[in-house]
Amino acid sequence: MALSLLASTAVAEPRPAQQIQIDLGIAVAGLGLESPVASHLALQMEAIGFSTFYLPLAGGGVATWGAGAGVRGTWFAERDGRGLFVTPFFRLAHVGGEKETGERGHGVATAAGITVGQAFRATPSIDLRFGFGAQLVHYDIRTAGGTLRATTPFLAFDLVIGFRR
Repeated sequence: MALSLLASTAVAEPRPAQQIQIDLGIAVAGLGLESPVASHLALQMEAIGFSTFYLPLAGGGVATWGAGAGVRGTWFAERDGRGLFVTPFFRLAHVGGEKETGERGHGVATAAGITVGQAFRATPSIDLRFGFGAQLVHYDIRTAGGTLRATTPFLAFDLVIGFRR
């Protein structure tokens, strides 16, 4: 009887909680809502500001700027949302860009990738995540004089600040 009483009063292992998140990456800034869907898995949707400002520096295309939405799933090694995590993501944005001649246009940009990193509990209500990985960036922009198009792999970096409710 004493053994069953001790077992019934054991503290439950903490689980990830719903979070409002600020997502900062190489060329993305987002505000999202993440909700746990299983003991080691959470899904997030976010509104984003998006850019490919880094592509001309790497010879991968033109700089674009725009806004859109993103979605990601995060798998946590630990049930409480700390430690190792893996996050596949997809982002879609309406962007503008310009040719070397100065001709401007608008179109769609996408980024799909994966990051792996560490999650930390900074305070009782704030979580931090740092992740590195890879992404495939694509854009298709129509201008009066033609189409600007690129598909290129690039590094992915994410810093996520989560506020637990």
